Parts: sequence; structure tokens; C-alpha cells
Amino acid sequence: MDDPAFPSTVDTQTGAQTTTLTTPERSGIGLNINYVTSIPGILKVVELLFGLIVWACVASYTYAGGQHWVMFVAVTSWLFTLLYFIFCLLSLRESMPVISGFNWNLIETVYSVVVTFLYFIAACVQAGTTGVGGNSLVRGHYSTYAAAAAFAFLVTIAYGVDAFFAFQSWRGAGGQLPSFSFSSPSPQSTPATKAEEAQG
Repeated sequence: MDDPAFPSTVDTQTGAQTTTLTTPERSGIGLNINYVTSIPGILKVVELLFGLIVWACVASYTYAGGQHWVMFVAVTSWLFTLLYFIFCLLSLRESMPVISGFNWNLIETVYSVVVTFLYFIAACVQAGTTGVGGNSLVRGHYSTYAAAAAFAFLVTIAYGVDAFFAFQSWRGAGGQLPSFSFSSPSPQSTPATKAEEAQG
């Protein structure tokens, strides 16, 4: 990534002396504002916002039963999505080698598919437990839990769309699954039979 305004090598010549100055290539952390305006960046912001609303609504009242699962999915996926968003925002994704030959597009695709599935289950659980219990309607829990269920379905859709775009990005980059090479043991040398010895 050469920038004509900031070349990596500069040659200067004064009289009979020639000097070459070389600057190292920039890599590592850099703020990538364009990511926030891209489709994956916008989807991450939507996932973070809707996910925060889900777990804030569920946590606002005492929760029990299946809502523990809803909280686990909402908070865990929110934290991992926030971490990944920061990685992309600071351009760490481009500068970090990924262990075992995986690429970021494949990791994002698998993550988005898994979270879509888990969030769908959590949204169904939240919708199923929203009106359960005689006192939930009296104390006003119903509207808060209903909002949590609605936003859980919305964040499920956002993760599903994110999975689609991540898959398209992975496929556009070649779509290769990582190959793992397993070394097979060398074939054992068997002692030659008398017939082979007679021929050889």
C-alpha cells in the first residue's frame, strides 16, 4: 500500500554524496473509519445496539428458567461482536495472522451462522416465557419482556444477514477451506520373500 505522498524510500543527492532513507512499512493498528460505513460495519453496529437492548430488557427484572439462556446468548455474543468490531475498526484484522490457516472471512461466516442459530433459539425462549407467570402482567414485566423478544428476533435477522454477507465475502476471496496436512507414517519395509529374492 504505497502512498505517493509518503514513499517508503527517498533518494537525496547533494554534490557528490547520495543518501537513501528508508522508512519501514506501516502495519498494525490504524483507525479504519470506512469500516463503520460499510455493510458489515453497519450490521455490527445494529447487532451491538439491538443485542444491548435485549439483555438490558431481560436483566431489568428478575429472570428465571430459560431466560438464563437468553442472557447467556445475548451477553456472550454481544461481547464477541464488540471485540470483533474493535478488531475491524482498528485494522487489526489485516495485520494479525490467524492460527491454523483459517482466514477472517471464514471465521466471521462460521461465527455469524452459529450466533444466528443460538439467537433464534434464545428469541423463541424469550417469546415463550414473556407471558408466563401470573404476576408478570401485573408488575409490567410483559412489555419489557415482549420488547426483549422482539429485539432478539431483530438481532437474529441482523446476524443472519451478516452471515450471508460474510459468506459472500469468503466466497469472493476464493472460498477455500483450510487444509490440514497429516503426516502418514511411512510404510514399513517388509522382509523380502524368497521368491522376490530369487527374482532380484
